[in-house]
Amino acid sequence: MKPKQLHATADIYDDFLDNARFYEKSHLDALMAYLRKIGVTRLEWIFDAMWTFYEDYPPGFDLLAYAAEAAHAHGLEFIPVIKPFEGGLSPGLPHTLPLHRGSPVLSDLRGIHPVIEPFVAAHPDMRLKRRPGDWDPGGAITEIRLVKGDDHPTRLRPEHLSIWTSPTNNHFQRYTGPLRFEESVEWRKAFPLWRKSRILSFKDLRIPESERYALVRCALADCNGDFANERAALVELVAENNQILPATPGSGPVKAPLDDLDPSVPCPARQEFMTRYARFEEARKELCSREKMRWHYQDFFSFDDTLITQIHTLDVSGWVAVARGKAEHLVGALHPIYPEVQQHWLSKIRYCLDRGADGINIRVANHNKSHEIWEYGFNEPVLEKTGGEMDLAAVAKINGDAFTDFLRQAARLIKGRGKLVGVHLHPDMLHPDDRSRLGFAPQNFDWQWETWVGEIADYAEFRGGFALRPWNERKVIDRFSAATRAAGRPLFYQSSFKELHFEGDNFRLREECDLVCRHPRLDGLMLYETAMYTRINDRGDLEGSPDVARIAAGYLSS
Repeated sequence: MKPKQLHATADIYDDFLDNARFYEKSHLDALMAYLRKIGVTRLEWIFDAMWTFYEDYPPGFDLLAYAAEAAHAHGLEFIPVIKPFEGGLSPGLPHTLPLHRGSPVLSDLRGIHPVIEPFVAAHPDMRLKRRPGDWDPGGAITEIRLVKGDDHPTRLRPEHLSIWTSPTNNHFQRYTGPLRFEESVEWRKAFPLWRKSRILSFKDLRIPESERYALVRCALADCNGDFANERAALVELVAENNQILPATPGSGPVKAPLDDLDPSVPCPARQEFMTRYARFEEARKELCSREKMRWHYQDFFSFDDTLITQIHTLDVSGWVAVARGKAEHLVGALHPIYPEVQQHWLSKIRYCLDRGADGINIRVANHNKSHEIWEYGFNEPVLEKTGGEMDLAAVAKINGDAFTDFLRQAARLIKGRGKLVGVHLHPDMLHPDDRSRLGFAPQNFDWQWETWVGEIADYAEFRGGFALRPWNERKVIDRFSAATRAAGRPLFYQSSFKELHFEGDNFRLREECDLVCRHPRLDGLMLYETAMYTRINDRGDLEGSPDVARIAAGYLSS
């Protein structure tokens, strides 16, 4: 059996957040020296062009080019990771923050999205689009129903509840118009069976179309709550024709970000200041003011939750929020059906290759969120190919073919320069997340991963084991690894950063090392990510975790 390899991944964004400072060249040199010392032979570097690192890095040097140079100086392969579907991020900011015509920024029902690539901002209709018909139904709200998960009696009375509305995702005002309260028991669709639910209804409301956001406050908020349901099923908004309106559940409230910072910390030590949006003076004045940000974050609620099956208890939290309609597009996920999108993705690969990359790893998993992610991928060119039919199998095949076509073009470009092609294999391609969290790979895609490892990639990397129970993770790994072994391609296991620490016993990492050592078709371990086990100390020097070094030594010697 070949010896197992040890690789590492760096995400400079997380290093910035953890250290509240940008890496100088000395830090990058120290990082590479530490990785080589503990036995790492390949460094993968997360390349996210939605941040401004790669066009205006404050320390004044070409970040990617120097990272490649430093890696090579210490004997490391340097492979950037491209996330094609990561062209922007949610959650959004409050709607009351300024919008500037010249800044690459998007806005929808979730808020203002400042973390957006310029290409995405310039081509918003090329993002993955929602199934037609329900993203903005409009109309006044005449009834709000609170739906309990069962028909048992509740302690809630009308005097405990109040309605608040707003035209934006913040600054809710109490509704003082007409209403009639009614309590009933009715059937509601649930999983796995329909069931009777207790319904508290506010009827005869006059909430105008302009007031898109509704918040129900509850005066009772303690550990004795009894009014609970899955978050996405707890509230129904009803129109004048008695039709239930499509709605998006809220997952706030969100705290003003500057409140968590020491006043001595300079304002640019915030993630907003790595965005192009913050370069505009009118936005910067708001973002740098604690007083103004507290005003913007007054009753600010997030509307990008993916834990829709999570139980929300109204009289424990004291609130439930909902927005009329759905987001028409995923925030930053472009669709490969457009030739312009494929060329944009290829331009990012060229950028990395021009700066000394030894290869490119392409990862489909991304951080675009939606509480109904399965409703996206129905762009007009796709539906033209289906003849307008909502045939999910046909849509998935068209979408999957488009992405595989991009991979083939990418491979020709990368291999044409004599470099390696890697692909990420994610559990979402085979098995749903065991945490009841919606997936991080776009839905309605036929992920043709067997073609990727058999015909396109030089190696594959397994990401996402932390989302599965051990027995399901093993089934997924065994299926992926059987295909990679048959194709003669190595498969590397990516560790879980969620349980990786600079100090401590790092039980999960020890377990993962044991898994890789024992599995006959896993070829190595990927330490993900360096921000979790390296840091800048009080002297301003970068240092690595001694505990992780000891675990790595044991892994490589076993």
